[in-house]
Order: sequence, then structure tokens, then C-alpha cells
Amino acid sequence: MKKKKVTITGEEGNVIKEIPMTLADGDWLRAELLAEKARAGDQQAAEKLKRMQETDFFEVEAKE
Repeated sequence: MKKKKVTITGEEGNVIKEIPMTLADGDWLRAELLAEKARAGDQQAAEKLKRMQETDFFEVEAKE
């Protein structure tokens, strides 16, 4: 497994910045639904969203 990240490169292909992704980035629809509930005062939804935003997103590499 490796951490999923977004890589920003310059015109010459050099890496400018790498931004690690969280579960909230990987599952943005669920994160937005939780955010709506949290804005409406749902504390449990706010806690779940916070946990998603603080958890790194991993991807599994298949071995051939």
C-alpha cells in the first residue's frame, strides 16, 4: 500500500508540490453529505467528517 497524493508539476516536469490525500478527498460525496449534516448541528456527523479529513488515503498496488 502507498499513500495516495496529488502531484503538481512544472512545465519541465519537475515536482513543485505533493499534496497527500485523505479519505474525505477520496470519498468526497460522503464527506459532503456529512458536512451538510454537521452544519445542521449533527455532532456525530461532524466527528465522522473530522476523522475522514485526518485519515490518510491509501491505494493498494496489485502484484503481477
